[in-house]
Amino acid sequence: LTNTPAFSFCATSTKNEVPSTSTSRNINLKNKLGHIPALEDFDKYGEMDVLRIFDNKSLGSYYQFLVKYEKEYTIRLSKGEETVIAFVSQKLASGKRIHELELLKRLLGYHHGIMRSLQTSLKENYNCSIDDNCAANIINVMTNQFPTSAAKKTYADCVFLEQEGDDYGISKPFQKMLRNKDFFDMLKELIDFGIARYQRNFSMRYQDTDLVLYQKYTYEDACHLLNWEKNEVPLNIGGYKYHRDTKTYPLFINYHKDEGIQDSIKYEDRFESPTLLKAISKNNRSFTSDDVITAFDADELGVAMHLFMRKNKDDEESKEFYYLGPIHSTGRENAEEIMMASDTKAVELEYRLDVPVRDDIYDYLLNG
Repeated sequence: LTNTPAFSFCATSTKNEVPSTSTSRNINLKNKLGHIPALEDFDKYGEMDVLRIFDNKSLGSYYQFLVKYEKEYTIRLSKGEETVIAFVSQKLASGKRIHELELLKRLLGYHHGIMRSLQTSLKENYNCSIDDNCAANIINVMTNQFPTSAAKKTYADCVFLEQEGDDYGISKPFQKMLRNKDFFDMLKELIDFGIARYQRNFSMRYQDTDLVLYQKYTYEDACHLLNWEKNEVPLNIGGYKYHRDTKTYPLFINYHKDEGIQDSIKYEDRFESPTLLKAISKNNRSFTSDDVITAFDADELGVAMHLFMRKNKDDEESKEFYYLGPIHSTGRENAEEIMMASDTKAVELEYRLDVPVRDDIYDYLLNG
């Protein structure tokens, strides 16, 4: 990146500096550097995590931040270009997976045979392989088929690929957007930022997954990185969900329930040790329920169970769960059917973790 990045701006004082902290830190970094900061400068100098701007619902991208709060910032994108920048900022630039970022990087220079060349590039440069489920997931993400219905409308302009025979090429609308140099440079800067974030935070993948131990993920991240063909709203997951096509079975646990929930539940999810967890099934379940049987027999069935946990749903970063690795049921002999306070049945299962929970995370989850 040069000293005049695609996201360059002139700092101006405004009466309504919201978010004021982000604005002041932009100005601080500019004064420190002696020139306008690029995205990579925020990571290099630690002045601010730009993801805070990306995740802000009223902004969604650094571009929108500058348009909204910097009067002398003159670059303006079309509505479709703005949406693409917001999509890459919010969904990909955190670097939680390299696949889509590398695909976008290739689209900047190559317009045909994209999936085949992506597979080669990922293998050679990142030691990543793409199976059929992963390929379908990538294509759905990059053709706006992965999101739920509401998000699909929001990101209607984010279709980067179109099918060409047995492979994919660049979509015509996206190819047209790339002719705008301001947009091209802005997108390239975002891609480079995301790749740097991946290399720094998410390249140490656990075994053959795209997940990193003790990194934090949302429900959507888990659906994405477990290669589900479609995203699922959290209400439909309801604590856990078995996905038949990928044979993955993530559990999402709020370790501490709020007071209202505590009064209505007789038993709670709990650690017995850093390697042993007791967890409750959904209501109206018994030893003969399909989801319970699948959990019992997961190893024999080739089903990968993964544990995601947060302290409680009211944490400041409550959308995200720590990834604690694969888990395995210790069998029917260590489980029991229980009665809930609402006079419905559930099953308390015992799980063994592949990796003992790291001491600081364990203490935080249990004690705060």
